[in-house]
Amino acid sequence: MQKEQSVPAAAFGGPLPRRRLFSHAMRLASAMALPLLFTEGCGPRMVPSQRLPEPPLVHYRMPYEDQALTQGPGLERAYDEAALLSALQGIVNRTAPRLYLLGMPSSVWGLPGPSVADMDAFWWERMAALGWEVARQTAHVAASLSELLEIFGHRTHGLVVWDPKVPATANVAATLAGVLDLLPVAYRPAPAGPTQEWQLIGGGGPSLYAELIAKGWKAAVQLVHPDGSSLFTGQGTVPGTELSSSGSAKNDAYLWAKAHYLDRGLCSADSMGYFVDAYWLQNPGPGGNFWGNLLANHDYFVARRAFFFDLDPWSDEAPVDDPHAQPGTDAATLTAILASANRLTRGKHMVNIGGFPPWQFKYSNSPSAGSQHDPVATEWRYAEIVSAYNAFMEADTYMANGSFTQHFPLKQHYPQPGPPDAAALRTRGLIQADGSVTPGRYFAFYVGDWDSPSWLWHLMPTFWNDPDRGSVPLSWAFDPNLSLRGGPAMVWTRETATANDSFVAGDSGAGYLNPGGLQTPRSSGLPSGVALWAAHCARFYQQWDIRVTGFIIEGNAPSMGPSGMKAYSSFSPGGIVGQKLPAEEVVDGMPVMAMATDLPRDATQAADTVRHNMFLPLTDLAQFKVARAVWLPPSWYRDVVQKIQATDASEGPIHILDLPTLLALMAQDQAHGGGLGA
Repeated sequence: MQKEQSVPAAAFGGPLPRRRLFSHAMRLASAMALPLLFTEGCGPRMVPSQRLPEPPLVHYRMPYEDQALTQGPGLERAYDEAALLSALQGIVNRTAPRLYLLGMPSSVWGLPGPSVADMDAFWWERMAALGWEVARQTAHVAASLSELLEIFGHRTHGLVVWDPKVPATANVAATLAGVLDLLPVAYRPAPAGPTQEWQLIGGGGPSLYAELIAKGWKAAVQLVHPDGSSLFTGQGTVPGTELSSSGSAKNDAYLWAKAHYLDRGLCSADSMGYFVDAYWLQNPGPGGNFWGNLLANHDYFVARRAFFFDLDPWSDEAPVDDPHAQPGTDAATLTAILASANRLTRGKHMVNIGGFPPWQFKYSNSPSAGSQHDPVATEWRYAEIVSAYNAFMEADTYMANGSFTQHFPLKQHYPQPGPPDAAALRTRGLIQADGSVTPGRYFAFYVGDWDSPSWLWHLMPTFWNDPDRGSVPLSWAFDPNLSLRGGPAMVWTRETATANDSFVAGDSGAGYLNPGGLQTPRSSGLPSGVALWAAHCARFYQQWDIRVTGFIIEGNAPSMGPSGMKAYSSFSPGGIVGQKLPAEEVVDGMPVMAMATDLPRDATQAADTVRHNMFLPLTDLAQFKVARAVWLPPSWYRDVVQKIQATDASEGPIHILDLPTLLALMAQDQAHGGGLGA
């Protein structure tokens, strides 16, 4: 048995030492004369002296599952608590797994399959079953957020207070939470009069800010004037800088954080977070539940000292959350932030951006989101931009505990069976004595879309336990970089896979980007990022024994040229499938295919699509097709296969293969002069 070795997320580019970073930031603040932003004497005096002993492991059950999405003090209190809790968890878990949160359900936007009432409890049990000693400890169960602060408050340096009138400052506060080990809280003074009428999750008054100040917490950083008036106004100059205002308070807040923290190397050079800001409080309904604010995801990125942002990628309109801004202001700030992050990498590694355009709330034509653009178009525009700056995304839905699971110990290598060789293919009757492929119709499913660990967290508890898993060949397209936060799910599925479960990479390798956007010329003006991407992917492909990239999303980017193809052949030699690739080809020994189509979610319609729309009538040639299905359980694939195999005998059979075998068979066919070429 191979000995397990810890391969933490820190291998992706570790965080700076805490004390040195904090003192550096404080000296910077003093030198730049920012009396409105920084309180003198930052340090231990910012935190109450009262504390409880710190147990080795703490569990806390979050009380927000039933929070009503009704605007007002109750929702604001729950939001402020969740933001502070996630930041506290990120700080506490940065160097070791100490605090684990429970209580998040797995239901997501009506996706198929039964939900798990507490998916964090489910994954805790999996981690223990996988042998992680941390998950086998007896945890102290904290009863309240107040108790957590008394246990772990000593690990922080006080509060960062943000401005509810400028929702973007909530994301700036999240950035400073990671950089300076501060706890974010909105400036909400306690209202006059009785508070009994408030229905509050935390059990206190309607103002978490007032409650913390009363307990002795102090603001180390204020992103709002002491009287509650806005510091960022969209006028004059960006506070504490000589930069002319962008004309937008939202953008000035991000430009301030960029100038003082990102540009000066105080933020992570490898991790960023694209998460909806506090504008969510004005229109929370489209997210479906309280967790749609994605605050639970912040912990990992706080632990990584990431730069947080929420900006519109479109230049042809003002966003719904900043309607008076000049169109394109958000997009200009976004590219400036990405350029700064790229400079920090010194061209040595890719930048991982957690999160996704908040299309339900902004930047799309989804109801009340205020844009003329379709959500998919917004996704593609964003992908086009980040690809030009050597960045990739993890397309999150809500997920807690990433700062904890980043410490899950991983082996250096997780082998899986390779595609069958010629002898095995001959035994199965797929190739003939002369090495040519037996004429017929061959099909494989691309089982997507797994471009964020949050999808594994939500759907694997039901999908992987589906009794029909293993009944048909399925090629699970888990991006291998999901192991940074989703290592337990990656290991659990590997250890319990059937002979019909194989693993390939998904969108578009070790992270979602447009590979064509890595090629020169680029809108960013940067040199080619192809070699950088190849080196990044090679690390993860080697660890997870990935040989096939099941879907390359090109979106608005150009199709890959020779340099891109050669790069993929170096780390994905078993083949690639994509949007803009040749129908069938072998490039540098690597099988290349175009994705045929996306399958309908109705099983009968999907089977009809495969049977009648993909293949030519039966000929003496071999035909190969792959089609994409998204977030569907094994029972759905079984139903589709059964309907496909009910084909009239005159049409001939359709052979269902796993994707690595299909690509290997297609390459064999090409080597023997076959191929339809269309």
